[in-house]
Amino acid sequence: MHIKKIKIEGFKTFRTFELSLNKHLNIIVGDNETGKTTLLEAINLVLSSQLDGRNIQYELNPYIFNSDMVKGYFADLKNGKHTSPPHILIEIYFDDDQSSDIAKLRGTNNSAGEDCPGLYLKAELNEDFTDDFQEYIRKSENPNILPTEYYTTIWRSFADRSVATRNLPFRAKIIDTSLVRGRLGPNKYISKIISDVLGDNQLLLSIAYRKLKHSFMGEKGIEKINEFLEAKKGDVTTKKLTVGMDMSARSTWDSSITAHLDDILFDSVGKGEQCRVQMKLAIEAAGDSKVLLIEEPENHLSHSNMYRLIEEITQRGADRQIVLTTHSNYVLNKLGLDNLKLLSQNGTMTMIDLSQDTKDYFLKLPGYDTLRLILSPKTILAEGPSDELIVQKAYKKKHGILPLEDGVDVISVGTSFLRFLEIGKLLNLDIRVVTDNDGNVDALRKKYKDYLDGKVESIEICFDNEGDCPTLEPQLLKANSLGVLNRVLDKNFKNDKDLIDHMSKHKTESALMVFNSTEDLNFPEYINDAIKK
Repeated sequence: MHIKKIKIEGFKTFRTFELSLNKHLNIIVGDNETGKTTLLEAINLVLSSQLDGRNIQYELNPYIFNSDMVKGYFADLKNGKHTSPPHILIEIYFDDDQSSDIAKLRGTNNSAGEDCPGLYLKAELNEDFTDDFQEYIRKSENPNILPTEYYTTIWRSFADRSVATRNLPFRAKIIDTSLVRGRLGPNKYISKIISDVLGDNQLLLSIAYRKLKHSFMGEKGIEKINEFLEAKKGDVTTKKLTVGMDMSARSTWDSSITAHLDDILFDSVGKGEQCRVQMKLAIEAAGDSKVLLIEEPENHLSHSNMYRLIEEITQRGADRQIVLTTHSNYVLNKLGLDNLKLLSQNGTMTMIDLSQDTKDYFLKLPGYDTLRLILSPKTILAEGPSDELIVQKAYKKKHGILPLEDGVDVISVGTSFLRFLEIGKLLNLDIRVVTDNDGNVDALRKKYKDYLDGKVESIEICFDNEGDCPTLEPQLLKANSLGVLNRVLDKNFKNDKDLIDHMSKHKTESALMVFNSTEDLNFPEYINDAIKK
């Protein structure tokens, strides 16, 4: 039994969203604000009816509704159009494994009309408050903020039956070590271990703990403090003031113990070790949760600790469905590109969506520059390190800052432009390609025929239309002069050929000298096209 698909409408980042999930492992990758955390929240919400630990009915507020949907609604009202009020709909489709536990959730009460088991949660206008809602939106002095006081939530199965959490055969657990207080996770887990070990003999521990607190009061230091306080009677109170240990039922051993690692207080060990331990404890404490929702496990971890943690996640979660968000190349490399789900502001993609050749290429690529491509708001693809350096130099001259400072990533991809462009096209990513024409413009046009002349609006192929300067080095000479480049390279070549031969044999070294030069250099027009905003 596992989640095979989730559909979301109107919830936070997502106006409309749909994603199919693997049975075991799902790695969610995307830039900030693309909805990774929102996806985990949505899965947990439809499986528990809770948001931030409280029932969704008490957490309804204007800011969990998709802002574009809300803005569009108020704009339509202003223009005299009458449309339905904004809503939130989250649907979980389970695989149809015919088990009795899941069969009771089976039905067609979903947006796809599909006959399968599942759950949905909806936040919509309460019909009982329709008149009050209409009165609110009619008044122009009211702000364009959704009055969620008039909304209600519905949590039902695809069989159109109400849902009770205790009866659900499927639960989720969100694990985010960045939000867990240092000692809370370890102490809770240790308390559970002690409880399991002692069983009915917990009474012995409680008595021992009470004796320890009582003996504390007999310490000489405590007696002196109490003598001092007793002498102050009348200054702050007419009653006898002393310090003592809390002996009430609320002060028990399980609220006072604290975790230690190698005799060091848990809060005092490294953040990486804290995160790793808390992640493992959270998985252990997940109980009968069928799906683990793990937020960026790489927090504070070195590669060696990350390796150990990933091993533990995959082993301990082997019989569960895992949905894991990450920004880490290392996590991708370890867990496998086949499990990757790519999120962008413009859509989603999996490796299944790519052609087999492109998929095979990225599966063999050790660096996984796909992640850089996806996480960058704008990308310039260059052929090699020398091209990358020249593009960065040109960008800094034109805009006063390096590309990365401006949210633009320059990636050297060799001759594999088309592999990266296939991903860019599917996700509608903003990409510029800087490429040599190699003296054959017609062949270059044929190679990129699917991307030229605005065929893919978000992708632009930048190259020189003349075949007389086939590569970067003659292009730089064409844009400047022999004398200028001699000064940049600290050389004294007598002719253009010797200069170009030298630069071609020492590509990266020459490009680095250009990058570091204080000369007022010009750059080829196709590079200027690539760096324009």
